[in-house]
Amino acid sequence: FIMAQTLEPFLFRLMISGPVSRQHTPRTAWGTLKSLIPYTYFTLGAVLMGIVGFLMLKVWPFHREKMKLAYHYLLKKVTGWIFPLSFSGKKKVLYDGESPFSKPAVIIANHQSILDILATVSLTPKILLVTNEWVWKSPVFGYVARLAEYYPITEGTTENITQMKERIQQGYSILVFPEGTRSADGRLKRFHKGAFLMAQELNLDILPLLIHGSGNLIPKGELYVEVGTMTMKFLPRISPNDSRFGTSYSERTKTISRYFKDELAQFSRQLETPTYFKRKLISNYLFKGPLLEWYLRVKLRLEKNYEPFEQLVPREGEILDLGCGYGFLSYMLHFLSADRKITGVDYDHDKIETANNCYSKSDQIHFVSADITQYVFSTYDCIILSDVLHYLRPESQLQLLEKSIRALKPQGKIIVREGVRDIGKRHFGTQVTEFFSVNLLRFNKSKNELSFLSKEDILAKAAEHHCDVEIIDNAKLTSNLIFVIKRKK
Repeated sequence: FIMAQTLEPFLFRLMISGPVSRQHTPRTAWGTLKSLIPYTYFTLGAVLMGIVGFLMLKVWPFHREKMKLAYHYLLKKVTGWIFPLSFSGKKKVLYDGESPFSKPAVIIANHQSILDILATVSLTPKILLVTNEWVWKSPVFGYVARLAEYYPITEGTTENITQMKERIQQGYSILVFPEGTRSADGRLKRFHKGAFLMAQELNLDILPLLIHGSGNLIPKGELYVEVGTMTMKFLPRISPNDSRFGTSYSERTKTISRYFKDELAQFSRQLETPTYFKRKLISNYLFKGPLLEWYLRVKLRLEKNYEPFEQLVPREGEILDLGCGYGFLSYMLHFLSADRKITGVDYDHDKIETANNCYSKSDQIHFVSADITQYVFSTYDCIILSDVLHYLRPESQLQLLEKSIRALKPQGKIIVREGVRDIGKRHFGTQVTEFFSVNLLRFNKSKNELSFLSKEDILAKAAEHHCDVEIIDNAKLTSNLIFVIKRKK
């Protein structure tokens, strides 16, 4: 009784309901253990670097400047080991041409996570951070920041610039997070003017640094270390004489901020593929039963993480996913573009209940339990019928297809993925997979005997409504074809 009333609720809040209420991934025992290792290393490393720094910079009276550089080199090495020791996070650094640290600059970077500080310090020993008050006064690494002669933002830009000039002459670059604080959702906040005033007063290039993925590894307000990759990309330098971004620091704050935001959006879209979101999708179905979790893992492998659908579905607009099941595809499309407003419909109430209770659910995605043949359609930019028509009665299949065509907006499209009966031996593979899914594993339910359309049935219905059709055949062992039915103007 005591265990049930104390320990179990505590563990449930700690591992599941607490993180989920903040829209963070639920924690696992193995993930928690992996998270403890880098935090333990970081704490012990900060204490050790505080002691070593005190001996090198406060006690040892000789070669003061060499000791400072040596201390920064040690910081680079110590912070660089955080990622290998996390067993979860990886770090990539991208840049074109010469090294970003070939000459001093004011580096501006977006800020999502505590990892941003550690990752940037690990890039080069000749980097000095402008930190906010909580870093400067931190009981763990505040003393290290003061020994490294980082610049507290509380002292103001003018006071720091005088001290910076000497360090610039020694080849050091200055790193600033112009947002001033970490972004909780990864979206870029407004840039403050301090970094651009520094660059103007010091007559230095501005070196933009895009940081992607750190907020997913350790979000703001979270300690749990997720699985993923942090990617850092240096953009071309912006010289003080480059008039494209304005002449005064005030003008440059606005224009470079817009430029940075556009580049970050393009960079994020390049990296945020279905494979990137695979782990996030799986984490939404943790603790919903091991069978469902492993069904999702197998499904993602067979579906190539839903990459074919991502290429076909518009990145914005009203999307209707008919026969959505547990919502796997709907959530993946939602992760890949927040501009999609997705509605998932399925007659299986239990599946819809599961889909509606995922921590990533937002106002842009919702699920309805209903018979798709009776569901009242609105108008849509895209309607998805993935492996659903053969569960309906033969007379209902083409009726639903016609109903979907009539519900399309101008230039809208229907994506039908269906096994067709007129592809010989491959159709036997489809029948076998459906037998396992419906009769043995029972992941899908069917009130009727399965009935498959022919390719000509679908083409004829599209032609009846003067729609263009593209057929995509990516399957090797099944008769599944993708029909992209596009409504003309």
